[in-house]
Amino acid sequence: MNNKSKIRFIAVLILFLTMPLVYALPPGFPGDVDDETPTPTAPIDGFIGVAIAAGAVYGIRKLRQNK
Repeated sequence: MNNKSKIRFIAVLILFLTMPLVYALPPGFPGDVDDETPTPTAPIDGFIGVAIAAGAVYGIRKLRQNK
């Protein structure tokens, strides 16, 4: 077996060995959770547009530098 096949075999083996553990987990929330009461959430304000624009400029500069 070459190196790539060994890595693939080990990854599949780990996947199959951990699957029963994932399916055996209990449900996420207990029955007494009150989902109807509104909870305070994080506000999304005007800075999200600035962050997206800054990320786009940064990404474009990185792409141009790599060429």
